Amino acid sequence: MDQAFIRKLTEIVQDNLLDENFNVRKLALQAGMSRTTLHRKLKALKNQDVSEFICEVRLQRAMELLHKNAGTVSEIAYMVGFNSPTYFNKCFHEFYGYPPGEIKKRNLFQPDLTGETASTELNISNQEPAALVPNAAGRMKLKRRIILISTVAVIILLLLILYLFIPRFKEYNKSILILPFKNLSEQPGIQYLADGIMEDILNSLCHLSELRVISRITSEHFGGKDITAKEVARKVNARYILESSIRQSDDNARITVQLIDAYHDRHLWSENFDCKLADVLGIHSSVATQISLKLKDVIPDADIKQINKAITGSPEAYDYYLRGRFLLYNADDEQRVDISKEGLTGSIEYFEKAIAADSNFAEAYAGMAKAYMSLTGWGWYQPVKEGFFKAREYGMKALGINPDLAQAHAVLGSVNFFGEHNFEEGRKEYILALKANPPYPPVYQLYAQLLMVTGPIEEARIYINRALELEPFYWVLYNLNAWIYYFEGKHKEAIEACHIASDLKSDYIFTNWLLFLNYAKMGDADKAAEELQTITQMNTGDDRYAAEILEASGKSGIEGLFRWLIDININRPVPAAGMNGHPFFIAWWYAILGNREESVYWLERNMQAKNKMFIYFALIATNPDFDILRNDGRFLAIIDQIGLKPYHTRRAR
Repeated sequence: MDQAFIRKLTEIVQDNLLDENFNVRKLALQAGMSRTTLHRKLKALKNQDVSEFICEVRLQRAMELLHKNAGTVSEIAYMVGFNSPTYFNKCFHEFYGYPPGEIKKRNLFQPDLTGETASTELNISNQEPAALVPNAAGRMKLKRRIILISTVAVIILLLLILYLFIPRFKEYNKSILILPFKNLSEQPGIQYLADGIMEDILNSLCHLSELRVISRITSEHFGGKDITAKEVARKVNARYILESSIRQSDDNARITVQLIDAYHDRHLWSENFDCKLADVLGIHSSVATQISLKLKDVIPDADIKQINKAITGSPEAYDYYLRGRFLLYNADDEQRVDISKEGLTGSIEYFEKAIAADSNFAEAYAGMAKAYMSLTGWGWYQPVKEGFFKAREYGMKALGINPDLAQAHAVLGSVNFFGEHNFEEGRKEYILALKANPPYPPVYQLYAQLLMVTGPIEEARIYINRALELEPFYWVLYNLNAWIYYFEGKHKEAIEACHIASDLKSDYIFTNWLLFLNYAKMGDADKAAEELQTITQMNTGDDRYAAEILEASGKSGIEGLFRWLIDININRPVPAAGMNGHPFFIAWWYAILGNREESVYWLERNMQAKNKMFIYFALIATNPDFDILRNDGRFLAIIDQIGLKPYHTRRAR
């Protein structure tokens, strides 16, 4: 039955290969089950996400077509449902270990999947024997040409190695991925301890300036997956892997760690740490020190001393802190679970206990600041001003104890940016956070968001690229990456980034909005209409608007879709971002249509709204869709009113 189930899913995917937008939702619908049930069953049978399964079926079919020489690599990419040949090449290489372009070379010497030799694709059997045998002069000329071409190719290859490979190898040689701790006791009550020790090992290693430490969310992406250390390392471009486990026995714990050189597929070091559950303080620094000593050839001695600094001397305070941070991460991280008010308030209670046990615990104060910032940002703490005040207060207390604490600077940056719209102070705090802890992905993400508001977009591109280097499997970063590409006018690249974001998290509606906008900019009304249908389905759970969307697209193309959106927003709002009757979105759609008067009118209405949709509204200084208004005095007054006048540098069109 299990094999029949997998075969059925495979057939459904194969029947929809030409549908570039065939996704988890569509597969679940055709399989007659919910997405959650489908995910759970496929995970149990193949230890795969559904998106991974769909991609695998596409790639297997691509391999068959490549062996049959059914088209160019780009043509076959589209045949099997990849919107981008570049993304197809990347996925194919990761899955098979070599690029699709090598298939033809391999076919010259190996049978293809149909059992036919590659000579048939060269049509050798259809040519006269004499035509295949050059004369002596021809052979000598051909030989000289081959030698010349080979020599040039070798020189070019060496130059490429010197220019590209060596710098990348140096970076690869100094990079590590810390996999999540395996809870061998399967005791959920100690999961906070396992996650906490892993996080502190990661944070300790981040102080080693010569070591690239791949961050937490990417590490969690590979947690529990049946994949070798070498395969994981190849996917994230890491030289070293740290695998760890924790086992509980009554009040005792055994923590086992092993450091693997994934490049040579060998163990460098392993050790057991036995301790009481209530006294794990210092284990993370012991592990980090051992790792740094094993890698001392690539790490300066001065850096090694940094990782032995204790964050607290109180085991009790440390335990409370780990519990609080566990709740904070789970409650405020969309990568794990839904955002949770209860989790955030629970984390505050534990941070308060940690501070009561150690009043000089800077990290606990920073945790409090982050929790209040998140509670207020999600609208769960009232009054808002008081919430931001508390976040600032605890952030300042943390910095009073440790002026170089990156987490505290990051919170203060966000209070200034999101809470008080003080962009320059926010910039200063983010830069201080990056100086305190250069490999800190959340700050690269936050600073890229600030630069999306103030510009220049070229700088936002630099910081989002750096964030992706440190956190290559975080869907939020690919979503932001797509936004920046949209602002740069690089719509194909934006669509590719959206597809990666969707592969990592398939139910985030703003990714579909981005796909809609980019398809609209490229003039592809059919795909834009399909994304708009998906958006309405995600919010209503049915296809009630499908016919209207198709009619609007069929009659007036892209313009018809935006006019339909305006009608929905004004006359028939539904509970969905971009269709909820909010004046900012109406202003945006009118700007895209080129209607200056209506766009300004709705922007002015937005200024009167209680919720101004700040995170999108603040982008009007850099969003190219509003270029038609750059010379309008009313628009300039709005820019000035929201504090963006110093950053309004785009020209009118």
